[in-house]
Amino acid sequence: MTIKYLLILLLATFLPEVSRAEVTSPSLSDLLERAYKNNSALNAQYAEFESEESLLADRATPEDPMIGISTLDRGNETQYGTISQKFRFPVKYYLQGKAQGSRAEALRARFIAKKYEVRMRIITLYYSIFSSQKAIQLTEANMQAVREFSIVASKKYAAGKASQGDSMKAHFELTQLELELLRMKQEESALQDALRAELNDQAHTNLIFGHNELSVPTYDSQPLSLSISDLHKQLIDNSPKLKDEVHQLNEAEWNSKIAKWDFAPDFQIQYQKRISGMPEDSDILSVNMSVPLWFWKKSSATSSASSKKMAQEYRVRSATDLLIAKVKDLKGKVETGVKTLDIYKTSLIPQALGAYNSSRSAYRANKTSFLDLLDSERSLYRVKTGYYKSFKQYVEDLAALEAELGFSVSNIESYQIRGAK
Repeated sequence: MTIKYLLILLLATFLPEVSRAEVTSPSLSDLLERAYKNNSALNAQYAEFESEESLLADRATPEDPMIGISTLDRGNETQYGTISQKFRFPVKYYLQGKAQGSRAEALRARFIAKKYEVRMRIITLYYSIFSSQKAIQLTEANMQAVREFSIVASKKYAAGKASQGDSMKAHFELTQLELELLRMKQEESALQDALRAELNDQAHTNLIFGHNELSVPTYDSQPLSLSISDLHKQLIDNSPKLKDEVHQLNEAEWNSKIAKWDFAPDFQIQYQKRISGMPEDSDILSVNMSVPLWFWKKSSATSSASSKKMAQEYRVRSATDLLIAKVKDLKGKVETGVKTLDIYKTSLIPQALGAYNSSRSAYRANKTSFLDLLDSERSLYRVKTGYYKSFKQYVEDLAALEAELGFSVSNIESYQIRGAK
């Protein structure tokens, strides 16, 4: 019985740890899929696109026919069953359908642009939460190191080898770190809330990365090593924001053609068949045609449509120039981010760590001052937290670049979690 109870006690002790180890946060791909499905702004944009797409048949179809009964009184009453149908000039239906199709495509592009915006925000929040949690861990570790400095300083003071000021400096540094830790935890909590809002799921549990690390997404610059003209063509083919403007231009062009065809006549066909009365076999067929008598009305509509088309042409040119400038800017920021992270890994972190270890050993051996030790500790802390800030900024710029381009230039969604070394 003693062994049995011992086994139960061991299981009760270690199972919670096993359970905690098995708890994993959802992957970035899972979060993106949930956001695409549940994000309210994205769903609203898609519903708007479906609304415009559903109007295609409406714009290319004549209005409903009219039926009725008419009575002709010529001494005796004759009743006719009447059916009439209005037709616009046939070309107008074709042009209206094309205009509506372009409008629907503009809304489709707008939906895709919104999807990329949601993607960018989810990716940014995911890596921001990761970076924030790493900064919190570094701050807590730094606080522990300062506590150890304080103990060493107190022992040295008791032995008459250091002043009381060293201990006071350690307490001051510790207080500053505690304030920084409070700010970081509040910011991390706000990021978790922002992620829940993007997912439209207030029950979503906090992301917890623990001691896992996220690999730095790789950036492929080859697709952007193009001339301005080639980049322009690539953006027109892929960028959802630019495609939205181009489709709006197409719609304006079709509407301009419709306005010109408004001078063409519309028709009304009416057929009347005798129901009762005399004379027999007195069916009536009539065809009516509109006359563009008030031509100035048509001319003003044509002029307005032409001006709207010109205005949209200018918008497309402006959007193209701004997009090329933004892509170049983000491309430069991403490439700078790649170099910055490499400098942190290969130079700054090793140098700061070496200086810290050297100062720590020198202080224990009474070969350097406590102020020098604190300075090396602060430098290492700033470098490590600076790495994660740069990591977050790099990913944010990379996601923003892909949102503008409309295609991927990285493996940002196929990230790898690796254990901390």
